[in-house]
Amino acid sequence: MDAAGRANGPKYECLLFDMDDTLYPLSLGLNMACRKNIEEYMLHQLQIEESEVPRMCLELYREHGTTMAGLKALGYEFNNDEFHAFVHGRLPYETLEPDPVLRNLLLSVTQHFHKC
Repeated sequence: MDAAGRANGPKYECLLFDMDDTLYPLSLGLNMACRKNIEEYMLHQLQIEESEVPRMCLELYREHGTTMAGLKALGYEFNNDEFHAFVHGRLPYETLEPDPVLRNLLLSVTQHFHKC
């Protein structure tokens, strides 16, 4: 313990890096491609009226943190893994390029981490 009575050790138990629009530039367009895929899923897989999809997508995101959580809250039933595969599996990842500065920053984190 230090002089203030705090335990010595890591300041944080967990560090979470949210990849969506956080660790890569918005200019790559991955966020817009993701939204397009979500809207296509809502239209084609959930049979939501096309004119409602853009508004509903945005409202659910704002109210529930993710569109998927909002759809679930409204009672839509679908497989989470299939949703994620449809939405994220079709993104243009080939637009990502190595970022040595970001890589070195992440490698400098000395606390134990779990890649998920």
